[in-house]
Amino acid sequence: MSSYKLLLVSAIFSLLLATRAREIVFPPIDAIHAYQSSLRVDGSLDDVDIATGSQFSGLTTFAHLPYVNCFVDRNDAQKYDIAFLGAPFDTGVTARPGARFGPGGIRQGSRRISPRAGWSVYTGENSFDDWATIVDCGDAPLTFLDNTVALKQLEKAHKVTSGRAAATTSKSSIPRIITLGGDHTTTLAALRSTHAHWGEVSVIHFDSHIDTWDPKTIGGGISHYAGVNHGTFLHLAHEEGLIRNTSIHAGIRAPLVRPKGDLRNDIRCGFEIVRARDIDRIGVSGVIEKLKSRVADSNVYISVDIDVLDPAFAPATGTSEVGGWSTRELLSILDGLKGIRIIGGDIVEVAPIYDSAGEITVLAAAEVAHSLMTLMVQKPVQP
Repeated sequence: MSSYKLLLVSAIFSLLLATRAREIVFPPIDAIHAYQSSLRVDGSLDDVDIATGSQFSGLTTFAHLPYVNCFVDRNDAQKYDIAFLGAPFDTGVTARPGARFGPGGIRQGSRRISPRAGWSVYTGENSFDDWATIVDCGDAPLTFLDNTVALKQLEKAHKVTSGRAAATTSKSSIPRIITLGGDHTTTLAALRSTHAHWGEVSVIHFDSHIDTWDPKTIGGGISHYAGVNHGTFLHLAHEEGLIRNTSIHAGIRAPLVRPKGDLRNDIRCGFEIVRARDIDRIGVSGVIEKLKSRVADSNVYISVDIDVLDPAFAPATGTSEVGGWSTRELLSILDGLKGIRIIGGDIVEVAPIYDSAGEITVLAAAEVAHSLMTLMVQKPVQP
């Protein structure tokens, strides 16, 4: 056959191939097979799944959980046992702003966490696939022009969200909330809400700062309004009778304003302190033991400021302090709190604008939120 005929046959064959749509068929042994359906050999789309299976599709909720509008009054509203609630508020900070974008950032960081692939390599458990119905309520609608009104809005959002009947009342009759912050002032609204259901609670406070400062020391010298901020909220919670004298800080390392007065006031507010460098002496297990013995069998609220981590692990926050814990240390400590009566929790002070290109802060924050959720699933609680 002449070269001209060979070229002609090749061109005709190529033209015939081009008239057919390219088909991509993954063999059953391919690792992606469990998450993506193949086209049929005949090119039909009838058996292609476009409803499930991609970590990049749909609305970005925490860990791909179902979204529920928890703020409306409807008899047919979906029930839940644990709810994630965003608090886009950052006008109570004393340093860099940006934590109003924290809820969205944490949800972005949770994209690789999902109920269908949530089995822990450490425990063999999947906290999504247990007794609890877990949802994402989205963000509370907060004004950004008036802190007093915004905190009242957040408190109401908490009360409405936790005021519904739980999905699994035999296990836990009151829905529990994990707040995605937002600056640390938002914890005050959460504690005000939990008090209505649970009374005074012990607080395990992971942070580099004590946050029990007297408002006269931080902010209050200017006005009463300015005295409500992310460094005074635990002082205010104590003054309002929201927390017990069995609370404890963990990871503290930031300097104080007054050489003795701040620590005296901290004790008055009901707190003991585990300092960041204590972990070098007593280890992770020693930190866990101190936290668990302090709160004992009381109802506990866990608040995690992402700046408890060293800036090497969480640069995206407003008031970074060097010398903090690693992400692994924090997660190991949280895992070690299994069995305590957690009635609420939060991960706050995440300001994504300061994060690295690798998103290390929001990834860490998402895993902290996942750990808080797991602790709640492991220990159902009743009033």
